[in-house]
Amino acid sequence: MQMEKNVEKQLILRTFEPDMSQLKAMAKQLMSMPNITLNLYGQAGEVLIVITAKAIASAAATELTETIADRFEQVLGESVYGRGKGGLAYFAAGELIENEASIVASDSATGALLAEEFSHTKRGNTVFDFGDVSYNDSRVMGKIKTTAARNYEKGNLYQMAAARAAAAAKCSRSEFGVSITGGNGGQPLYLAVFYKGYVYMRSFKAASDAGKHAALAALDIVRRLAAKIPVENARVFKANTDFDWDEPLSRKSSHKSAGPIVVLIILLAALAGTCWYFFTHFSLGSADGDALAVGNSSSVSESVSVPDAGNSVQTESGSLTTSTSTPASASSSSLHTDADGKVRPFAND
Repeated sequence: MQMEKNVEKQLILRTFEPDMSQLKAMAKQLMSMPNITLNLYGQAGEVLIVITAKAIASAAATELTETIADRFEQVLGESVYGRGKGGLAYFAAGELIENEASIVASDSATGALLAEEFSHTKRGNTVFDFGDVSYNDSRVMGKIKTTAARNYEKGNLYQMAAARAAAAAKCSRSEFGVSITGGNGGQPLYLAVFYKGYVYMRSFKAASDAGKHAALAALDIVRRLAAKIPVENARVFKANTDFDWDEPLSRKSSHKSAGPIVVLIILLAALAGTCWYFFTHFSLGSADGDALAVGNSSSVSESVSVPDAGNSVQTESGSLTTSTSTPASASSSSLHTDADGKVRPFAND
């Protein structure tokens, strides 16, 4: 007699702007597995993958959802930012807290967009909106505008966004400055994130959710920079310079493994230098074939000195809503858990 699989578990895999062709291909492949259901929910670039598994035991159902999540992570890479509860603001704030860093908005409009995202997590109070040293203070706002005005020409929206992001970080003494500018009269909406002398920029076509998309993109850029993950889908420029939008820098973010690799290269170079010095100065034979003789009563000493060895990509954005199973539906609402334990999309943490 076959036992009925009556234990059901769900897991939410959270992604931002994943490769949809890869996501759909993987979902189609996994949907053929027995006792597995996948639902995709998308809004403003964020895609949640709700994995439901059935088994005869709770542990088995949980393990099955985690196995499926692992397979998605292998395919989608760094676009996966977390599992379970907590949105992009929650995970970005976690990276900022770990790095003892903070984020500030350049103006009230940008601040309102970011505040909406941070309102869903208590972590936001630690890293965003600092009262008398933020956009909420009129004196600071005036200082930000005055500082930014020196570095852009009037009417140049992307230069304005870059200058304001840099000025916001400088005037508020924060590591990250964010400015979201434009979007009026059909104009593109420009996002700029300042960090360590550079601005990471994106543009968004005018749309009803363009502001939310830009705010989420800003948090994703901050998350990646704080975690030393390569920043994709953004143009990089030197801050406070007269840059051309169509000529971004090719500067890449450092990777977590870069440090150990550099140390290994230095050690190998030092070892190679030592070996070369030894074989060229302590040869067992001279040029004419005479051997170097060393008696028992004599010794040869040499000191060897080896010098130390020295040591973004652009795409235009668009929002995407996808559904991959019979019960799936695209929704802009928040995730909620019903009395029966089922998960709904986009819940507040």
